[in-house]
Amino acid sequence: MSLKKIIDVGSVNSLLKKGIINKEGVRLIDCSFAVAPRPDWKEFEQEGYGEFKTLMAAPSPSRRLYQAGHIPEAVHVDLDIATYPSRYQRFQQYRADLFEKYAQMVGLNSKEHFIFYGKGAFGGMLFASKVAWIFKSYGHENISLIDGGFDSWKRNGLEVSTEDVKLPTGNWKAEDEFKKYVITFQELEAKKDGEENQFIEKTSEVNFLDSRIRGQFEGTQETGLDPHLVNGSRIKGFKNLPSAELLTKEGTLKSDDDIRSWMNKNGYVDDQPVITSCNAGIQAALLAYVIDAVKPSPVPPRVYNGSLKEMELRSPKKISEGPQHLPH
Repeated sequence: MSLKKIIDVGSVNSLLKKGIINKEGVRLIDCSFAVAPRPDWKEFEQEGYGEFKTLMAAPSPSRRLYQAGHIPEAVHVDLDIATYPSRYQRFQQYRADLFEKYAQMVGLNSKEHFIFYGKGAFGGMLFASKVAWIFKSYGHENISLIDGGFDSWKRNGLEVSTEDVKLPTGNWKAEDEFKKYVITFQELEAKKDGEENQFIEKTSEVNFLDSRIRGQFEGTQETGLDPHLVNGSRIKGFKNLPSAELLTKEGTLKSDDDIRSWMNKNGYVDDQPVITSCNAGIQAALLAYVIDAVKPSPVPPRVYNGSLKEMELRSPKKISEGPQHLPH
């Protein structure tokens, strides 16, 4: 089935009424996520890494959020199970062969079309776009994101379910497409033979897009960085395209034309590679997903799953330019 990358709630409701969801190659995936403190990465490495059966059986505030009400037939994917905490990243991605096991346990199959949505921030698209981008990085291209998420669904008076949907074990297979959709710290730091500049310094050749709110980018709001280690709030040459500005007051995406105009106004250069970043690769995934939808390119955006905090720990001199941080 061919569906757009961004899909409205009316189209999803039509699929439900026709009995297509979970029966004719379309899966509806709820990405409700309850933000919680970062787990201890060393402890998780010893006790939780890749233990999907145990993790799925454990009490989960995100699952409770899903069970409180969701679109009928939607199965839940928990970002805290789909990823793991590492030393530097809050949502580190698993190896493809491990993530594949989790997707199969959820009940997903390779040839299906996945429709993602969520609740809360950024029209319910914040964590949904992150999970969608994760699946893209494992080679799954048949993906849609519900514009406005669960709030838009409820606002339109559509049916809500509290059923904990369980699907039979799926046959989904992962491919390693990380280099196509994700960029690592090592790649940002790398230099090509004979070149003086690291990749991260090629800001005139690459759209390096910081998707954080303007206050954090400009240093007028707290970023969580240590002012004794770094002397600013952003990386020199990066452009600020806040993901929050993609949305209307109603929590749905602005028109494609408005988004393209906004991108160009904020320094986006057509036909240049795109790297998006933020505090944990979440807002960056939303920006990347929308750019991929409204300005499709043979070379898609790549998301940096780390943060300025990782830069601070690994290479503090990279973070400069901009006002000093607010005092702690």
